[in-house]
Amino acid sequence: MKTQAQPDLVKAITEIAASIPLTRRVQLYEFALFLESHPLPAEETLEAIAEDEAQWDAQFAATDDDKLANLIASVESEINENKTQSMFDERGNFIERK
Repeated sequence: MKTQAQPDLVKAITEIAASIPLTRRVQLYEFALFLESHPLPAEETLEAIAEDEAQWDAQFAATDDDKLANLIASVESEINENKTQSMFDERGNFIERK
C-alpha cells in the first residue's frame, strides 16, 4: 500500500464506495465502524502495518490463482445467498462470534 495523505485516503475511499454495489457499501461501512471501535494498539505503528501489508501482498502473490479464485467464488456465493452474518447488531455494537 502506498503512503497517502489523509485527504487523499478519504477521497480514495469515497471513490471506492461510490463505485461498488449497495450491499458492498454496507459492508464497507460496517467494517469502518469496526475499525473505529477497535483502535490500533499503541505499539502498532504505521510502519509495522506497512510491513504486515507487504507480507500479505507477498503471500497473495505466491498463492495459486485457482485457489484464490475458488475462495473468491465461495465468498461471493455466501454473499449472494445471504448466508453472511452482520458484524454489528441493530445498535451498531460489534458482535463477538466464536
